[in-house]
Amino acid sequence: MAMPDWYAEISPAGRIPVLRDKAIGTEGVAGTIADSSAICAYLEKKLSAGLYADSVFDTGRAVWLEEYADTELAQPLGMKLFRPIMFPRFAGKESDLETARHIYQEELPRHFDYLEDALAGNEFFVGNQYSIADIAIAAQFTQLDLVVGLPNAIRWPALARHTQATKQRPGFVDNLAACSKMLGRVIPEKVDLS
Repeated sequence: MAMPDWYAEISPAGRIPVLRDKAIGTEGVAGTIADSSAICAYLEKKLSAGLYADSVFDTGRAVWLEEYADTELAQPLGMKLFRPIMFPRFAGKESDLETARHIYQEELPRHFDYLEDALAGNEFFVGNQYSIADIAIAAQFTQLDLVVGLPNAIRWPALARHTQATKQRPGFVDNLAACSKMLGRVIPEKVDLS
């Protein structure tokens, strides 16, 4: 689907999201920042949210894990699992469960393994504090949980605990409630891909 010209102007890659700071500009490119990573960095600087860790190394690690979530994890979870299940349902058709099952069983476990190791049994991904890495990774896993459930908690216990804990944070609770309500109309129960 082609983006309208006005959107292509503010998002040259043609992707979402795009943020507009109306204090800087109200139309055209002025005041816009495309890409979630760039938006997060902008909001961090603007709001001093403290989500990029305390040490220089931990900041780099948090940025890496946010990027990993945004690319390596989002691609199979969003494009190859969520879309084949949900997009046909939005159109009143049957889900492509064969594609989704293949991704869930064959491609995602290596990502789950990597992130389980990255957590190393800790509460947070970087240092001893909640960071952009936790938000970015949990956003992907809460999407997974809405549709098919979390990865096996016996094989990936730290990842399951991390996602469950993050789902209880104020920024996630309201968002997940809205998403559950919307998706619940199309997919009343989670899809079994085992």
